[in-house]
Amino acid sequence: MTNLVISEYGYIYHNYPSNLNDKFIHKRVEINQLKEIIKYWQNSKSVRDALEYDGANLKAKNYVGVIQTQNISIEILPKIFDGKEKNEQKIRDIFISMLKVVLNINEVQINKANLGVTKNKNIYEMFISLFINSIDILIKKGLKSSYILQEQNSSFLKGKLKFNEHIKQNYIHKERFYVEFDEYMQDRAENRLLKSAISLLLKKTKNHENKKALRQQLFIFDNVNISKCIDSDINKINLHRGMEYYDIPLRFAKVFLKHQSFTPLRGKDNVFALLFPMEKLFEEYMAVVLNNSKKELGIDKVLINGNKNEYFISDKQCNMARLQPDYLLQMKDSKEIIIDAKYKLFETKEDETKGCNTINISSGDVYQIFAYLNFYDCKNTAYLFVPKIGRLSENEFVYQTSKINLDFKLMVIPIDLENIIKTHKLENIQIGGI
Repeated sequence: MTNLVISEYGYIYHNYPSNLNDKFIHKRVEINQLKEIIKYWQNSKSVRDALEYDGANLKAKNYVGVIQTQNISIEILPKIFDGKEKNEQKIRDIFISMLKVVLNINEVQINKANLGVTKNKNIYEMFISLFINSIDILIKKGLKSSYILQEQNSSFLKGKLKFNEHIKQNYIHKERFYVEFDEYMQDRAENRLLKSAISLLLKKTKNHENKKALRQQLFIFDNVNISKCIDSDINKINLHRGMEYYDIPLRFAKVFLKHQSFTPLRGKDNVFALLFPMEKLFEEYMAVVLNNSKKELGIDKVLINGNKNEYFISDKQCNMARLQPDYLLQMKDSKEIIIDAKYKLFETKEDETKGCNTINISSGDVYQIFAYLNFYDCKNTAYLFVPKIGRLSENEFVYQTSKINLDFKLMVIPIDLENIIKTHKLENIQIGGI
């Protein structure tokens, strides 16, 4: 199998495109390989969501993960990836760590000592390894059984005789009984979903270690059937007291079985993708980080998407263009602070003509934050979280105009994701004078 590693906004091409951006990681492929990927792109919504076709080449959008066809594996890493081999695994680890926090997958529940098995695997295989670890823990604690209602044409009477069915089935066979009874067994909805996920991944994994582990786990689930209706079994999940350790494996199983990016093609060919929108992941991760940092930053409450029904415009009947900052912090000193998170690559550039440094921030971002500062009763400084790349450092900008005396400021704060995933807290950062 051919393994391609690119970054968000990276190209998969055969003939060198004239508009390649050196900030992103691209890969050249043989023409027959490009045609194969294009075929899958045309037939799979998941691939179309992640890759953009311009008539000649394919360009990754803002999704991170893996697209796996019969012959080609395309791994899309976050755009902070610089293409250096020594950083490749580091970027995967950053992504997986963020994902675990957002999906509320507790590392304590997945034996931290076993996370070494994810090394040197692509994102898809890493995620499968984490699922395998969670199933290993579940197996050690034991598969739960429950009383399952059974119907059977039995040679002896047990449980309840279903009279109408008995007449239909045994009009001739007077020696048999059509009965209904409860049987204590492992074939419950939760176990069926887990076995279905194991069976699915056994077909899709290309990693020998993962394949071996999944085969062993499938044997443990021998008395459990494959789920005939995933949605129905998901609705039957009941994590009552004593079932808490099923929570993490079932989270993984639902991602694999129901994630919208898993789209099998019709016919003999199949493509499977495990894809996550990185922009949304960054925003949700920073929300968790802010909640974890309340004590350090003097935060009382973190309100996601603000908490006011403010709008820019109205036609006197319908309000439009709602104002929703990513985070509205209610501080312990009763002040409010506006924070936005943008998953963009901001770079500091020296402007020799003006003798100062500039940053490639868009006008739209500037106007948006200015609107927040006007509408919310907050301190005069808003904060913008962006991923850190290169030598990007904190930058303070002042809103100014020749006609109006403004007292608003914008502080751009680069977030070093490599460091922050160690604690999932903001450290050595000042917000609102804290």
